[in-house]
Amino acid sequence: MSSNTISTYKFKPFQFTVLKKNLDPQKRPLARSGHRVVCNDAYLFSYGGFNPQTNDAHGQRVSSAMRELWKYCFDLGEWKIIKCQNVPQELASSSVTLSGNIIIIYGGTGVPFGAFCSNRMYLGNLANEYKENGMSFEELEVSGDVPLPLYGQGVVMDGKYIYSIGGTSGYEYEMDVHRFDLSTRKWELLHRSLGEGQEPEPRYRHEVVFYKGRIYIFGGGRGGARNIYYGFSKIHMFDVATKQWQFLPAKHDPRVPRPGYPNNRSCHSCVQCPEKSNLVYICGGFDGLQSFKDVWRFDFDTLQWEKLTKCIMPRPVYFHSTAVTPSGRMCCYGGIVSDDDIDVRGGRSNDITSAWIMIPKLKVICWEAMVHYFKEQMFESSDECLKKIGLPQEYYERIIEARRIY
Repeated sequence: MSSNTISTYKFKPFQFTVLKKNLDPQKRPLARSGHRVVCNDAYLFSYGGFNPQTNDAHGQRVSSAMRELWKYCFDLGEWKIIKCQNVPQELASSSVTLSGNIIIIYGGTGVPFGAFCSNRMYLGNLANEYKENGMSFEELEVSGDVPLPLYGQGVVMDGKYIYSIGGTSGYEYEMDVHRFDLSTRKWELLHRSLGEGQEPEPRYRHEVVFYKGRIYIFGGGRGGARNIYYGFSKIHMFDVATKQWQFLPAKHDPRVPRPGYPNNRSCHSCVQCPEKSNLVYICGGFDGLQSFKDVWRFDFDTLQWEKLTKCIMPRPVYFHSTAVTPSGRMCCYGGIVSDDDIDVRGGRSNDITSAWIMIPKLKVICWEAMVHYFKEQMFESSDECLKKIGLPQEYYERIIEARRIY
C-alpha cells in the first residue's frame, strides 16, 4: 500500500468518532437498545438488549430480546460473541458492572417490559470464555433486606459494595437505597423512601455516581398518565454515613444560553472520569419530545455544570449505554437514534461512538498510532517478531490474546 493512501493519525480529545467495525453483519451484534456496556482498555463488553424489528443477516425474524454477551476488540476493530452458559433472562435495563475479569449483572426485565423483573445478581468470570464450554453465569445466593424485583435501577459499585437506588416494576416506581456486600453476599436497606424532606421522587433510568462517600443522582423519569423527566439544576445527594438525602443547588454554565443546565431527561448515560473522579460526563437522553446529542460535564467539588460545545455526539440517541476505559476513552454503544432530534421515531443502532475525555499517558497515544499504521503487520507477525520489535509487554500480550480469540 502506498504511503499516500494511508490516513494520518491524529489524537483528538473531546471529539467523537465512530469506531470501525467488521462489515460482515454475521460477525457483529444486531442493533439494539436497553443493553448495558462495560469496558477495560482492550475490550468493550455488551450485555443484552432489545429491538422490536429484528432480522438476522439472512433476513429472518429473530427474538427481539438479545440473550447474549459480546466483546469488541479496540485494537482489531472487530466484535466476537462470547460463548456463555446460564445467561440471565433479564436483558433490558439491567445493571452491569466489571471488576477485573468478573462481570456482575443485577436487576432488569425481559420482554414484554415489566412482565417479569429481577432482584437477582449474577457473576461471570470472563477469563473462562476460553474454556471448551465457555463462561457460565452463577446466580448468587443472597440474604438480608433484598430489594424488590425492578428494572432501570441506578446502580454503582464502590470497593466491595454495590449500591442500588430506585427503579420500576413497570407499574410502580421506587427510590429505596440498598447496599450489597460482595464479601458476605448480604443486602442492607440504608434508606426507605417515604417521600419526605429532600428525598428524590421515585424514578427509573436515572444515573448514579459515587464520590467521597456520597451518591449523586442525575436525571431519570417515570411514566403513567403524565410522563415526568427530572432535571439537573439541583442534584440529589445521598450521604452513606448519615443515610440522609440532601438537595444541592448546581451552578449553571454562564457561557451558554439560559438555563445553562442539561435539559430534563431520562435514558441518558453518565461516566466518571477515571483520574479526576470529581468530574462526570452525561450524554444523550430523551425528554418525551426530543432526543439529545449534547455532552455536559459536572464537577462535584464546585457543583458547576459545563456544556462541552465542541464535543457533540454524531446523532441524537437514547436508551444507549456508555462506559469509559481506565485510560479515559468514553465509548457509547447502540441505542435509539435519529437524524433529527425532533424525529424520535428513529431506529436502533449498533455503532460505537468514542471520545477521549482526558489526555491519556503518552504510551496510550503511541499505541493508538501504532495500531493505526501497522495493525495488519503486527497481528500477522510471529510471536518472535513481535518480541524483537520491542513492544511493551502489556501490548504484546494484547496482540497475542486477540489473535487467539478472533
